[in-house]
Amino acid sequence: MPSFNKVIVMGNLTRDPEVRQVGVNAVKVCRFALALNERRRDRNGNMVDIPTFVEVDAWEKLAELCGQYLRKGRSVLVEGRLQMDSWEKDGQKHQKLKIRAMTVKFMPLPAPNQSRLTGEPIVPGGASAAGMPSAMPSGDEEGYDEDQTFND
Repeated sequence: MPSFNKVIVMGNLTRDPEVRQVGVNAVKVCRFALALNERRRDRNGNMVDIPTFVEVDAWEKLAELCGQYLRKGRSVLVEGRLQMDSWEKDGQKHQKLKIRAMTVKFMPLPAPNQSRLTGEPIVPGGASAAGMPSAMPSGDEEGYDEDQTFND
């Protein structure tokens, strides 16, 4: 029976990506988690965000690029396929559904007067109002385009 396995999601990284090498060939994999928010009204009529969290794995060159340019809070659009991760720990079997990324599109960064990590206004001295320095590339760096798509 034919099947079709493709997902497209857009969300914000919940933590900095982790790049590691796996297998005897030391293939690079970058794992990051996204929060996908659905906005709806609660019982009192107030708008609330209902998050769904999903892990994403990017491989090889895509892993390197994601590890280099992505940071917690960054918005990305991921196109890929669902993949079941299964393992056994302490005699118990575990499973987790995740996304294997084929394409990662870095969404545009906030306006120049906003923190790239928190969206807060920037105060003089290069830090955000929360005291956190701006850690993302400015877009002026050679080879970096803030609205860039990378494929596996």
